[in-house]
Amino acid sequence: MLPATARDVLCRLSTYLEELEAGDLKKFKLYLGTAEELVQVKIPWGRMEMAGPLDMAQLMVAHMGTREAWLLALRTFERIHRKDLWERGQREDLVRVTPDNGPCSLESQSACLLDVSPSVLRKDPQATYKDYVRRKFRLMEDRNARLGECVNLSHRYTRPLLVKEHSNPIWAQQKLLDTGWGYARSRGHQASPIQMETLFEPDEERPEPPGTVVLQGAAGMGKSMLAHKVMLDWADGRLFPGRFDYVFYISCRELNRSHVLCSARDLMSSCWPEPGAPLQDLIRAPNRLLFIIDGFDELCPSFHNAQGPWCLCWEEKRPTELLLGSLIRKSLLPQLSLLITTRPSGLEKLRGLLEHPRHVEILGFSEAERKEYFYRYFHNTGQANQVLDFMMDNEPVFTMCFVPMVSWVVCTCLKQQLESGELLRQTSKTTTAVYMFYLLSLMQPKPGTPTFKVPASQRGLVSLAAEGLWNQKILFEEQDLGKHGLDGADVSSFLNVNIFQKDIKCEKFYSFIHLSFQEFFAAMDCALHGTETVRRALAEYAFSERNFLALTVRFLFGLLNEEMRCYLEKSLGWTISPQVKEEVLAWIRDKARSEGSTLQRGSLELLGCLYEIQEEDFIQRALSHFQVVVVSNIATKMEHLVCSFCARYCRSAEVLHLYGSAYGAGAERDPPELSGAPALSDHLREGNTLPDVYSAHLSAAVCTNPNLIELALYRSALGSRGMRLLCQGLRHASCQLQNLRLKRCQVSGSACRDLAEALIANRNLIRLDLSGNSIGLLGLELLCEGLRHPRCRLQMIQLRKCQLEAAAGREIASVLCKNSHLVELDLTGNPLKDLGLKLLCQGLRHPACKLRTLWLKICHLSQAACEDLASSLSLNQTLTELDLGLNDLGDPGVLLLCEGLRHPDCKLQTLRLGICRLGSDACAGIARVLQVNSCLRELDLSFNDLGDRGLWLLGEGLRHPACRLQKLWLDSCGLTSKAGEDLSSILGTNQSLTELYVTNNALGDTGVRMLCRRLRHPSCKLRVLWLFGMDLNKMTHRRLAALRLTKPYLDIGC
Repeated sequence: MLPATARDVLCRLSTYLEELEAGDLKKFKLYLGTAEELVQVKIPWGRMEMAGPLDMAQLMVAHMGTREAWLLALRTFERIHRKDLWERGQREDLVRVTPDNGPCSLESQSACLLDVSPSVLRKDPQATYKDYVRRKFRLMEDRNARLGECVNLSHRYTRPLLVKEHSNPIWAQQKLLDTGWGYARSRGHQASPIQMETLFEPDEERPEPPGTVVLQGAAGMGKSMLAHKVMLDWADGRLFPGRFDYVFYISCRELNRSHVLCSARDLMSSCWPEPGAPLQDLIRAPNRLLFIIDGFDELCPSFHNAQGPWCLCWEEKRPTELLLGSLIRKSLLPQLSLLITTRPSGLEKLRGLLEHPRHVEILGFSEAERKEYFYRYFHNTGQANQVLDFMMDNEPVFTMCFVPMVSWVVCTCLKQQLESGELLRQTSKTTTAVYMFYLLSLMQPKPGTPTFKVPASQRGLVSLAAEGLWNQKILFEEQDLGKHGLDGADVSSFLNVNIFQKDIKCEKFYSFIHLSFQEFFAAMDCALHGTETVRRALAEYAFSERNFLALTVRFLFGLLNEEMRCYLEKSLGWTISPQVKEEVLAWIRDKARSEGSTLQRGSLELLGCLYEIQEEDFIQRALSHFQVVVVSNIATKMEHLVCSFCARYCRSAEVLHLYGSAYGAGAERDPPELSGAPALSDHLREGNTLPDVYSAHLSAAVCTNPNLIELALYRSALGSRGMRLLCQGLRHASCQLQNLRLKRCQVSGSACRDLAEALIANRNLIRLDLSGNSIGLLGLELLCEGLRHPRCRLQMIQLRKCQLEAAAGREIASVLCKNSHLVELDLTGNPLKDLGLKLLCQGLRHPACKLRTLWLKICHLSQAACEDLASSLSLNQTLTELDLGLNDLGDPGVLLLCEGLRHPDCKLQTLRLGICRLGSDACAGIARVLQVNSCLRELDLSFNDLGDRGLWLLGEGLRHPACRLQKLWLDSCGLTSKAGEDLSSILGTNQSLTELYVTNNALGDTGVRMLCRRLRHPSCKLRVLWLFGMDLNKMTHRRLAALRLTKPYLDIGC
């Protein structure tokens, strides 16, 4: 075997180094710098640090010589865990035969590379050809690449999903209808995946290896890129090793430009890197030859209609179409193998040329492959994660990213935005824009091809889509296409051909590659036909995600965008009438009038449509008719962004509620395992907070809308940065907001500093709800700085489940001593415990405290806390409502509390003691309160085991002349039929009680009949009686029905 030259080693070494990602190349240099082999010949680190792959290869060869440089590189590949490169390198001839030339200068090395002695014999033909294939297919150009721009094919390429089974009508329809995650699942279901490595392997159906494989797929599915990758992987020894000696690539697009006679030898020579292809060597083993014919459907009609005579001799010159036909028919070499890529429109022509080919369909990217593509496209892992997170929240676009071309369009658009330093916000391309750019990318002429002309059939494609949508039809027969002047081949970029078995025959149907493309073209048809068609579509459409026109109407809005209109006019020559916009605005105005200026039903869908149009003036005009906007079930990050974007243009809205759900809860965005990719940390998973732009939109809304007085956000993950932005709007002088509710919005403790500043600056804000945010003691301390400020005008604050403990009592007490405006305080769900309450009561007893309502539900209080509360009730003359539900007070605790309630200065009107573990003893104490406290109007004792005895004791107070109680809750208190007599007696005496709730008690028919007799009496003042949860017979129900007729104002619930 002949020795390899320095040129061979340098080229091969630089090729291997080019396959390293940036992180791996840096590791390679670090390990190389510590290698024992470099003790004598140290490469300066300064030169290595800045060196690219080629420079690094030159440095190694220059300092160590060819052989040592190669062997050291292989050892280093192994040390950095690139075993694939190490194993491939071991198979290279360079390992065994490269002589050690010793180190040389870079100058002499370069001269050596340029001067190849004619006396040196050439390498074997296969090695020469593989080097050529690597050079030709290693780099690729994007469709929008500028001069000199290219990317490494191996770095970008992501394997698509390949299947070898024909679909059936049911599966085909499901595949077209599914979106999002359902689409990803349905595409893999009922299909047999096949790998590139096994395309030419036998299987259960084929005991012999197939000689021809037809790879079909719709436009943009990545057929050509897959063909290029096959060439590169074969040359690198990763694909078909030992199966094919030579693989040749023939582009049908390039053949179209050839109009001269040529022979099979000429065709082979055109694939060879230099003049004089060794034909005899190449065809010595024809069964080890593979020809890839890429883009059969792109051939001119003359190719498809070629009728022979076919080529039987290698030297015989024939027209190109006959030569290619001979190759496909295998007239020259029956044993060679073929891989033919085509769109579905080319299958019919191929059928007459091939015998028993294996049919494989390329379905594009699965969910995992879409993720992998994003990470391969963006070398910056942080950007890739940001884009993936953003895209997975945009279900329509993420669904369509199964088409590799759509993935490229999306990544290209978002990359441009990221590189300009912008965040992924509303200026990111809308769903309509992505579909439009995909359409235009298919129409864009390839380099070297004539300028694309819009086919006359394109308008027919649009009308076909619309007719199918109105009839809810997604599979079309040939006569359907004919009605619209279409031929399957004319629109092969957008239609799939489906062959289904029916009895002993096969049926052919056409479909759009996905239902959403049919909906996109149907929206075009709607817009182009003018106001009548638009009016019909909008009249049919109800704002519901389940409506079959939902996505079509969204596309319709998007097509009204001025930029989209220009694309249609310039690229297709189609014009949308300006009257269509006015028709849409009129429809929204009518909707507002019919629903009382309230946007709630279908609000999320309408905002999604308005987002597509991306025109501020239009959105503002559309939303000017609504005074109340309520959006529920906001599930994804994208939907949150859509709502906030539109919210800033609701200039007439007085009330704005945005209720989210837990988007992506528990879902992790783990990047796929990429060969050679650096380790990815936990921060690549889904972010916990919404993008800053979400809060920026809301900030703009509160300071630009003078009518907005109430803003409620639920499960909108603001975070600290989001709160800072929102508070900028709250501090603005023009902000008129009075009520701000931020429930479960991930407001952190540190964010309370910004909120405190807003409370000081904004004198309009009087109600604040921070429930469900883990602000803790730190957050409360910061918040109280604002609450204590003399400029703060807050009247109500809700701090439910904010992780406040005992020390929080002191901070709140300090506010009560200073802020005379605060009248409502809700601390439900915070473990203050008895110590926290003791501290809080210091504020309650302060003369400056004006608190009227205090919620202390589920605060882990015991009977000890009741002594402090009793003391506060005797001193605080403003507190009128107290909720102590779900605290383990017990009878002793309530008896202590009653001491304060009996004090003449106690002004409490409402007391809630539900689920406080009370018994009959507590009822005795409360009865004594009712006899002296004429202020108490509402009492809740539900879910306590009072029993009949407890009610009997309580009745002593309820029947007392001084009792002024109006509402009484005794739900689930263990009452029986015996209690009916006491209740009847109470109602006969108490003239103030108007509402009585005794649900889920066993009063039975006897007890209820006693109540009915009393209720029929004219002197009974009761207006509400709830008896739900009781097993009553028909007779009792008839008595109650009769009672309703006698007293129609009486609300009886049973």
